[in-house]
Amino acid sequence: MSKEKKSGIMLNATNKLKNEMGRHFLAIEQAYRDGKPTAWATAGTPVELLYAMDVQAMMPENSATISAALKQSKKFIEIAEDQGYSYDLCSYFKTSIGAVSSKAEMSVGGTRKPAFMMSSDVICDTHVRWFQIQAERLNVPHFTLDIPHVVSNTSNRQREYFKKYIKEQLWELLDFITEVTGHEYNEEKAREVASNSYELGKIWQDVFELRKNVPSPISTRDTFGGLFPLFTMPGLKSPIKLYKRMYKEAKARVDAGVGALENEEFRLMWEGIPFWYNLKFFSNLERWNAMIVYEPYVYAFSKYTNPNITKDDVLNHPVESMAELVLSFWYIYDLETRVKKFKETIKEWKIDGVLLHNNMSCRPNSCGQYDLKRSLMEELDIPSLIITSDMNDPRKLNETQVINQIESFIEILRQRKKQ
Repeated sequence: MSKEKKSGIMLNATNKLKNEMGRHFLAIEQAYRDGKPTAWATAGTPVELLYAMDVQAMMPENSATISAALKQSKKFIEIAEDQGYSYDLCSYFKTSIGAVSSKAEMSVGGTRKPAFMMSSDVICDTHVRWFQIQAERLNVPHFTLDIPHVVSNTSNRQREYFKKYIKEQLWELLDFITEVTGHEYNEEKAREVASNSYELGKIWQDVFELRKNVPSPISTRDTFGGLFPLFTMPGLKSPIKLYKRMYKEAKARVDAGVGALENEEFRLMWEGIPFWYNLKFFSNLERWNAMIVYEPYVYAFSKYTNPNITKDDVLNHPVESMAELVLSFWYIYDLETRVKKFKETIKEWKIDGVLLHNNMSCRPNSCGQYDLKRSLMEELDIPSLIITSDMNDPRKLNETQVINQIESFIEILRQRKKQ
């Protein structure tokens, strides 16, 4: 196990992620060759229902992150801005506009024309407008789901009404898919897909549970990359095997007392979407013996975090359970609920400090962060630092400035450890 003690070492299983990405893109190509229907979907939508209806899912947001990782997003964003889209708009949206307009290949973040599009405002209203624009440009049908947000004064009666409202829309969605594709809803197939999605989400949660150990066996190198299957392939079997490998390898590290970082001194939480164009940035933390052990954004896509949703519910009522899932999604929580959840997480994962990404591209992700920071510092005495940048636009990251901020923040944590 001596090799495991290298700084910031990734799990070997994470390297298999490329195989899952390859499967996904091959499935898209195969769908076009076979004349199988395809669909664009936004984050937070029930992608499982697409797979249940034998429709190949494509995720433009994921394609945008690929563009960023390959240093292509700036070019696509500037193409969109040349078309009149504002500098301040969502960089995922502008990356998609630029990539599709320039007919970019999928290998660099392009997304092919679908049979239809499915969007939702469960995370943000930009998703809906983004797909409205692209559906008009590409001349394809578009279905959007309207998701009420559960706030602190929502009664059980209201929540049940919200759930019924969403269920009716989901059945309308299935009728829409049948009308566009000719594919009929198959309850047995839906149960199989729902079961796979449930298992995938639960294994991911088990992986996060291992990060409670000191030292943490898993770093952001594993979790930011490992998010891909949760986002694009929920309901399929192949990513389940990958996550099981990740869990098994991480558990072996825990049993051997080995961490992803050789000398873990500071345990951090990262709130928000990472800088996809500069994931190596997070390696800077290792120079100060700091390790990110929890990312709410990444954990949220495991979906099945609501204890009221059981596997029996998912298997017996696959469509209805999706209504409960979207109402339980992290990003529709109000500030009071977020603060409560953060407090629980900080205690359970033994977190020393919180880094919050004030993402210039994502209002829902950033809204309330200053109030959140104040609550954490005043009520929990947890040092918190807000970093202003962007998830997909490298023009908006001042790396030197941010590193200086983090260095000062680490020094605060170090002084507190000495007290």
